[in-house]
Amino acid sequence: MSTLLKYSWGFFLILFLAGISNAYATHIRAGEIIAERISVQALTYRITVVGYTDTRSSVVFGPGTINFGDGREEQLNTESDFSLVEPLGNQIEKNTFVITHTFQGPGTYTIRFQEFNRNDRTLNMDNSVDTPFYVETQITIDPFIGVNNSPVLTIPPVDNGAVNVRYIHNPGAFDPDGDSLAYEMDIPKQAFQRPVNNYRSPATSEFSFNREDGSTPPFLTLDPIFGDLVWDAPGTVGQFNVAFRIKEYRKLDGKWEQIGYVVRDMQIIIENSNNRRPELILPPDLCVEAGTLIEEIIQGSDPDGDPVKIEVFGEPIEITTSPATYFPESEFQASPTVVNFEWQTVCNHVRAREYDVRVRITDQPRSGPALVDVKTWRIKVIGPPPVFDQLEQQTGRKVEVSWDPYVCANSASEMQIWRRINSDPYEPDSCETGIRAGYELVGTTDMETFSFEDLNGGTGLAPGNTYCYRLVAGFPEPRAGESVVSDEICITIDVDVPIITNVSIENTDTEQGEIFIKWTPPYDIDQTQFPGPYQYELLRNDGFSGTEGRTSLIITSDTVFTDTGINTEDLVHNYRVILYDGDTKVDTSSSASSVRLEPTIINEAIELNWTFDVPWNNSISQFEHEVYRNRTDANAADEDNFVKIADVNVTQNGFTFLDDGTFNGIPLEREVEYCYYVITKGAYNVDGLDYPLENKSQIICAKPDDDRLPCPPVLVFEGPTCEAYLSEQPCNVNIYEHDLSWTPDVSGVCDDELSAFRLYYTNEGENSEFEMIREFSAIEFEATINNLPTYRGCYYITAVDRSGNESEPSNVVCVENCPAYNLPNAFTPNGDSVNDTFQAFDNPFSQCPRFVTAVEIFIVNRWGVEVFSYNSLESAENDIYIRWDGKDKNGNDLPAGTYFYSGTVRFDVLDETKREQSLKGTIQVLR
Repeated sequence: MSTLLKYSWGFFLILFLAGISNAYATHIRAGEIIAERISVQALTYRITVVGYTDTRSSVVFGPGTINFGDGREEQLNTESDFSLVEPLGNQIEKNTFVITHTFQGPGTYTIRFQEFNRNDRTLNMDNSVDTPFYVETQITIDPFIGVNNSPVLTIPPVDNGAVNVRYIHNPGAFDPDGDSLAYEMDIPKQAFQRPVNNYRSPATSEFSFNREDGSTPPFLTLDPIFGDLVWDAPGTVGQFNVAFRIKEYRKLDGKWEQIGYVVRDMQIIIENSNNRRPELILPPDLCVEAGTLIEEIIQGSDPDGDPVKIEVFGEPIEITTSPATYFPESEFQASPTVVNFEWQTVCNHVRAREYDVRVRITDQPRSGPALVDVKTWRIKVIGPPPVFDQLEQQTGRKVEVSWDPYVCANSASEMQIWRRINSDPYEPDSCETGIRAGYELVGTTDMETFSFEDLNGGTGLAPGNTYCYRLVAGFPEPRAGESVVSDEICITIDVDVPIITNVSIENTDTEQGEIFIKWTPPYDIDQTQFPGPYQYELLRNDGFSGTEGRTSLIITSDTVFTDTGINTEDLVHNYRVILYDGDTKVDTSSSASSVRLEPTIINEAIELNWTFDVPWNNSISQFEHEVYRNRTDANAADEDNFVKIADVNVTQNGFTFLDDGTFNGIPLEREVEYCYYVITKGAYNVDGLDYPLENKSQIICAKPDDDRLPCPPVLVFEGPTCEAYLSEQPCNVNIYEHDLSWTPDVSGVCDDELSAFRLYYTNEGENSEFEMIREFSAIEFEATINNLPTYRGCYYITAVDRSGNESEPSNVVCVENCPAYNLPNAFTPNGDSVNDTFQAFDNPFSQCPRFVTAVEIFIVNRWGVEVFSYNSLESAENDIYIRWDGKDKNGNDLPAGTYFYSGTVRFDVLDETKREQSLKGTIQVLR
């Protein structure tokens, strides 16, 4: 027998037992399931089922069934390892059952618990006393994501509320693995994928009329980040149930993925009262380095002068390593009052996310319900900064960086070594962790290593440059987190070899190009070891770096050379200088490349970008790079006809400039060719040189007449499929989502300078008019389209270049609704509220009516006499369920027996041939 079939039979058996015995009734208020992995080697979990019961009932919690989601299930009260009953006040007891279970392999498992009956008289569902209580928790077991525990809920749902007073609850959830949590509303269930009967939100006009401040409309909300459940405000005395889902996310391969959830189903009891809610004053949110002792006070008062109790919940209280404490703990005191919060933070507390401390204050009125307020206080614990030991230059233009053993080495996972040219002596802001922009990661080590040799990727550090280093300690996933950055430490590399100062293009040509190269003598060379005279061999290579196409140009005692007869229009060249002491080769300079300028064509504008690979620093704020453009009436190749049009602060803007005519107020003309070159400016940290070091790019020419269209992207529908999506959605769901991805065509035949993608949509079929619904940046290639009113629809996407030119539409992708309408073949109209009407299935979710626009049905007896007819379009709400109660047209009960139906169901689909389906079958009326 399948698991689903077992569950269905189990459900009807429960209802049957409930009908013959009151011994299992009127006790369950709330509950949830927590899953904790207790073995690293085996897939063994400690499953804790928590149920909150009504103490007015003599029923013992626990005769329910727990299904582990792997095909196995057990009876909780007979198979559990441990159980505990705790009185919580407000006529509520907390019942905890623990059971151990070992899963056979990786997978995603939905752990389900179903008990016989909820307590009676819950107003926002039908017949709660005969409705099973059901909760579930989902876990993902995957060796590639590490150990996974479910979120833990620390605040029990025991608080009552008052009419016209805002109600607030927070579950005090935390994730023991440090995963990120998010919250969303759910619907109370009576079985897997089966909502309770006729559930209504407590905030509807049936139960609520206005907010606490008198404004309208009332609302029931759940904060998706903090988890505050707020009902503002109850308007009706009675008890109500709500449910919500706490989802856990972990960052995997740079993307947040949901790896589980916990569902809490809870009860809210509302009473009449003149009591006013107590008030909390929390300390400001904190950020501290690990090792800091936190000592703060939390204040509370009651506007009616009633005694108050302040309680603190959340992970800092629950953790086993150096937990937080507060005093006095859970005691009523005269208002106003304070509690003292103390937490000795340690290295093991460091993580990327804040700790959420949930503080609840409860009053003790002379009569009526106690009221509460809940607030969240956030504390972030960061790693202290690493400390340098020393920085030394080694032979071969290598630097050794060393540091002290890190104070949080037992918790951190790696030490990151960051480097930049020249100093940036910034002090990190309060709570700032990690490195700022402008640094390059040059190495990482484990926490048992205290030094790093920087050889600049094997090429050696450039003589004359000042290199500055900082350290950051990184902490392991999933908690992650980084330390405060270390202080800066710098060193200037000795100039014991020649250093190149100029690689400047003096003539742009494919055959007769010229590049001017200049270098210095070895200022800091050991003249005792190498007395001279010195000779220099100049080498030319192709590209920005490397040795491809190496050519020896000259051996000379001079320090300047002009390289002629080369292609400077199409090619980049880099140069090195080899130092000789007589016939002895001493060392080689760092390489330095020519400057390459590239245009990007935009309608009525041209963007310039320049690139180089040089050992000096070309990013210095006081040295602005210069951009030159020719006069349009002059010879493009004649530099004398160029004028400077911009000084570019490259530390702020990068190596780029947009020429749109702004510099002289004359817009660029689309058919005119404009020519440019740039002069870069930089420096070493070496005294005695003439600064800035200026070097020219080649001359490039272009017209701002971009009329080349991008190629259309390729669009793909990624799911979910209609059937898969709806298999997890209640019958009345009316919003849908689609996952899409696309791949741009940058094959070269079209414009590949893209600025955006535009997505178009219609739900009327591919021959209808499409409407643009979203625009994406040029680096986005996937999207989830939410809140769709129907599942069916068609999409195409276009690419947009930087000139605003839009491509032709991509391929059209259409998805179709998956209509369904299923009727039973028997029902029992005996007034027991179970299977009392002939109606379309509303469980499991895969059987729900889907995308039905209308239903018309005729029912006849065995002699062909019509006994019932129904057309949903004639009902006020177009109720497509039918809901025949077994009576004839005159309201008389029909006898048990077989009846026959025929009719039509109409569906909302794109395919016209599937919009109407005939209904025909038999019905057994059982009495």
